Amino acid sequence: MPLNFSKQTKQGVFALAMSAFVFAQAPLTVNAANFKYTTQLPQKNFQVQNILEFSKCVAGKSDITIDVYDSAQLYRDKEVPSAVASGAVELGMSTTERWAGTIPAMGIFSVPFALGGRDTVLKLLKPGAEFRKVLDDALVKTGVRPIYWMEYGTVVFLSKKDRPIHMPQDLKGMKVRTFGKTLGDFVNSVGGAATIMSGSEQFVAYQRGTVDAGMTGVASFKSRKLDEVMNVITFTQHGHIYFPSVINEKVWQGLSADQKSALKSCGDEAQTALHNEVGSAEAEAIAYAKDKGADVIELSAEELEKWREAGQPTVKEFVSHSGELGQKLLELVEKAK
Repeated sequence: MPLNFSKQTKQGVFALAMSAFVFAQAPLTVNAANFKYTTQLPQKNFQVQNILEFSKCVAGKSDITIDVYDSAQLYRDKEVPSAVASGAVELGMSTTERWAGTIPAMGIFSVPFALGGRDTVLKLLKPGAEFRKVLDDALVKTGVRPIYWMEYGTVVFLSKKDRPIHMPQDLKGMKVRTFGKTLGDFVNSVGGAATIMSGSEQFVAYQRGTVDAGMTGVASFKSRKLDEVMNVITFTQHGHIYFPSVINEKVWQGLSADQKSALKSCGDEAQTALHNEVGSAEAEAIAYAKDKGADVIELSAEELEKWREAGQPTVKEFVSHSGELGQKLLELVEKAK
C-alpha cells in the first residue's frame, strides 16, 4: 500500500536530505579525536619509543590522542602507504623504499653512496629544506602528508660465517633479503638474487634459509635479535634508512590550526630527538653484535671504493627511471655536500 506524506512531512524530508548533502560536501572537521598509528617495528625499537613520545607530546598540546600499534599488528610496512592514503588508518610509517613504487625518486635514499655522509642527509631533511619540501609535496599528491622524517640509520649487509660478505663479488649467487626496488637493483647488478620482504619477516627468512643474506639497518640487529640467525655484519653503510611519518591528507585538512600546529611542533621535536639517538643506537647494536660473537667487518677506504664502483649501475638505473624529480633531488644533494 503506497505511503502518503503530508506537505509538511515532505518538506521536512527534503530539508533533512539537503542537510545531509551539505554535510557530505563540507570539509571534514576534527574536534577531539583518537587516531591509530601503525608501525611494523617491535615495541622496544628506539623508533617506536620515539613515536610513543611523539604521541604523548601531541596529547599534551592538543585534544588529539594517538594509539600506537607496533609489530605489524595492523599492517606490514609494504601495506602502510595504501592503508594511510585510503584512510584505513590515520597515521603510519614505512621506509622510503616502500614509497618508491609510487614515487620512484624516493628511492634516492637507497642508491648506493649517492647521498654521502649522515651530516649531509640531516641537512637535506631539516624543516624548510628544499630537498625535504620536494619530497613532502610528492607524498601529498599520493594522499598522505609527512609530519616528520624518522631517521633509522645506515644500511649494512648481514650474512653467516660459513659464507661471509666482504666484497661485492661475494654476493654472486646469493639470495639476499632487501626492502625495496633500488636496494634490489644493487644486489642484482653484482650477481645476487634480491628478495623484497618486510622487516618483520626477515628473522624467519634467515632462520629457514629462504634467503642466504640480507640488508637491514644496523640497529635492527639488536632490536630484532638477528644474532640468533645471522652472525656477520658488513659495515658498508651504502644507504640511509628513513621512514616518513605520515597522516592521511583528508584527515589533515580537517584539523584545526591548533591541532596542525601541535602535530608539526611535536614532529619537529621527535625528528630532532631521533637524530640524537641514532648514533648511540647503532653503537649499541654493534657492541651487542660483538658481545654475541658476531663478526663485524669494517671496510678500508680502498674496499669501500670497490663497493662504490659496484653501485654505479644502480645509480644509472635510478637516473633513468626516476625522471625529472630524481634528477632534481640529485642536484640538491650535490649542492648540500
